[in-house]
Amino acid sequence: MKSQVNILFIMNHNPLISIVIPTYNSAKTITQTLESILFQTYVNIEVIVVDSLSSDATCELVNEFKLTHSNIILISEKDKGVYDAMNKGIKLAKGDFLYFMGSDDVFYNKNTLANIFVVDNIKYDVIYGNVEFKFSKKIYSGESSLVKLINQQISICHQAIFYSKKTFKLVGNYNLKYFIHADYDFNIRCFQNRELKIKYIEIIVAIFNETGLSGTKSNADGFHTELTIFNEAHKYNIIELYAENQKLKKTLKRVTSSKPYRLGTFILKPLKKIKKILFK
Repeated sequence: MKSQVNILFIMNHNPLISIVIPTYNSAKTITQTLESILFQTYVNIEVIVVDSLSSDATCELVNEFKLTHSNIILISEKDKGVYDAMNKGIKLAKGDFLYFMGSDDVFYNKNTLANIFVVDNIKYDVIYGNVEFKFSKKIYSGESSLVKLINQQISICHQAIFYSKKTFKLVGNYNLKYFIHADYDFNIRCFQNRELKIKYIEIIVAIFNETGLSGTKSNADGFHTELTIFNEAHKYNIIELYAENQKLKKTLKRVTSSKPYRLGTFILKPLKKIKKILFK
């Protein structure tokens, strides 16, 4: 009985992590990416490679890994882009937490997952840290918030963040309208949802290739334009509220300095004293 309790304790505190990797003609980089996952000291992992009908040796290389690693799943079919592939991965995932890795990215070191999935962290729905840019070596992007995401327009790399399965039930999947910034849009929705418990960990999760599509600041999908429009409307509302607040302050000052108000205060003062004496 004691051994069964210990096994249950270990299972409950070692959640299954589903790692989704969208690929397209990734033969040059997929081996390094898979090795960085499979060499992790944390072993309760499944790997879901969602390929978009690569014409190179991507699928062959993944199939080679599958021969010795039963925790790898590969599907190869036409998709509508990287976020469509990620949405397919969400449907296939059996994990308690999901993570999305680029096919040219790697974990920072072999202990990354073991350092993140400790008892104190797994009670959260969204757990995130930082990434190191592969070429510039810059560390990006620190602790976040709605203000940072919306007003400052500083995103969180999806290579730095883990989501519980519950997150997708509450927030939905990636919006394919944003073919470059769907993960940014998704993170805003996460931070807006009050049911989700979110935790930042000061740790480098992955080495991120900043020269890829998701590393650019392109506004081709119109996301930043929409965010700026929202920002302006948001700021305008704040200005209106400030003006209204100032107007109310002036009204209050005018009322409290008026003769009727001062007379009423003068009359009420002795009555308050009498009330205190009577109701002691």
